[in-house]
Amino acid sequence: MNHKQALFAAEYVKSSNATEAAKLAGYSPKTAYSQGQRLLKNAEIRKFVAEHRQEMSDKASLTLEWWIEKVMALAVGAVKERDRAKALDMLGKHLGAYVNELSIINKLSDEDLDRVLDKMLSKMQAQ
Repeated sequence: MNHKQALFAAEYVKSSNATEAAKLAGYSPKTAYSQGQRLLKNAEIRKFVAEHRQEMSDKASLTLEWWIEKVMALAVGAVKERDRAKALDMLGKHLGAYVNELSIINKLSDEDLDRVLDKMLSKMQAQ
């Protein structure tokens, strides 16, 4: 991998935007899109990106584990009830304890969604 390709790979790891990475690596803005796509097919660049993304993922995982441990410690050991409640709320959100209405709607079939909307419209019209 030459210097320009290495710059591209490093910038791509940061942004995941091949066109911008190509521009920042010194490729012509006019050809940055096609250069970026071509460079992503290079085996050395793909290997570099994969290795660095794995490293970033590992670091993020450790950071998340650290955060969870700290919030759990606060939830258990907080002196103020307000702090304990906030920590438990944060853990609940992280674990998916709260259901988002949009996620429920997205799981409905088209037929079920039509039935729900029909009921809602009929209730609104009755008022």
